[in-house]
Amino acid sequence: MLIKKTIVQLFVLCLIAQNTHAQLQKFNHDYSQTLVMKMLLSIPDGKGGTKVYCNFSQALELIKKADQLTMQVPKIIYLVGWQYNGHDDKYPAMFEVNEALKRPQDTNAREGLLWLMKEARKYNTAVSLHINMTDAYEDSPLWETYVENDLISKKRSGDLLVIGNYNNRKAYQINYKREWESGWTQKRIDSLLKLLPELKNSGTIHADAWIARASEGHQETSVMEAAYQVKATAYWKKNGLDVTSEWVMDYMTGYVPFAWHFNHRTQEQYLETPAAIYTGSGINPDMEWSDFGLGFLFGTSMYGEPIWPNKYRTKEENDTWERRFARKFYLNSIPYFFLNKHRRKYVEGAGAQRIAYYDHDLRVSLKDSTISKNEVILRKGNTILLPPVWKKEPSLVAYSGAGINEKYQLLADWSAFKRVDLYKITTGGLEKVKTLSVKNGFISLNLEKQQPYLLKPRL
Repeated sequence: MLIKKTIVQLFVLCLIAQNTHAQLQKFNHDYSQTLVMKMLLSIPDGKGGTKVYCNFSQALELIKKADQLTMQVPKIIYLVGWQYNGHDDKYPAMFEVNEALKRPQDTNAREGLLWLMKEARKYNTAVSLHINMTDAYEDSPLWETYVENDLISKKRSGDLLVIGNYNNRKAYQINYKREWESGWTQKRIDSLLKLLPELKNSGTIHADAWIARASEGHQETSVMEAAYQVKATAYWKKNGLDVTSEWVMDYMTGYVPFAWHFNHRTQEQYLETPAAIYTGSGINPDMEWSDFGLGFLFGTSMYGEPIWPNKYRTKEENDTWERRFARKFYLNSIPYFFLNKHRRKYVEGAGAQRIAYYDHDLRVSLKDSTISKNEVILRKGNTILLPPVWKKEPSLVAYSGAGINEKYQLLADWSAFKRVDLYKITTGGLEKVKTLSVKNGFISLNLEKQQPYLLKPRL
């Protein structure tokens, strides 16, 4: 009987997917070519108030600097702790902006958040929100509504399903099926978009910890719950927003374009599914069973959230947030964008001996940590010489974790250039260093450690 029920639920999920697939194929952003990050603003202080890490004014200043450090790459930043007293506060309600984050000139925090969303677009950044569609807390304004209407999943005993403890409060699993059928999924989405209409211009929203779990007390499997995640995704899309998630979900391929953690993906799935359809920032290091080699073979970007500066973060000696940011961006995101522009073909070898082959004679070798194209080395260890693929004009990015003073071969399409201008990339913009000569397709590079550079041909 249970097997029969599961088969029926799988059929329902497939039917929903078929009915919504056409409208969900096209995303508002190319996530494979967008730097997607989070930024923590605030958390509850445990005393009924809030602990602010970064307010709206400070957030814009960081966005400006990041735009310079990343050479104006398209960016999405999801704000964490934008609501009530901060991160994970008062769900399932999400209808109030944290007043402690506003600027002095703002009438209220909502005004400040709308200002930030508009201003950030000047710096190639779509600002959106980190929300939760899963958790319910007893101190939420909606708690009684959700309990009285039986919108919380249950254990077999009939007790409400507790899934964690955050900010010293129990988190309960929202029942996706019952919430949708009651209309509360739609009400939550509609109310948030009415509160912050600029979200439609951002075109994206991030659903944290969005996990389908069985509700045994309702005799519903996780497969049935997943079907209603698909429905919610379609509703977000109908209202103009892509949904991204924390964990990759195989059944969301084609519907969710981006996941924060790609731990569950296999090598075969990377090869079968192009990054333009489903991609992610990285592979969570806490999940020890993961195949971390896939991150190098196919590229990982950067999380961003642990790097942004705030007054509570311990500063590392002889290090700055700008240096940490540049290290992640140039050694992770630059290769990620480059690899995502190429078609994945196949992988040879096993374990640490693997080599991934792409079109246009591009190879990524895990054994010696290299990326090469037409036999030209573009990355070796923590040194890269790669094109910033979002730039229209010809240019190359150079970065070395330890610093180098070596001769490098350039790709064939640079053979016509005789001289190249070298610039330092800083939070204040480009700083000209000198002009270099290209001889027989080679260039001599003397790079400071952990300093990003841009090379532009002098035409």
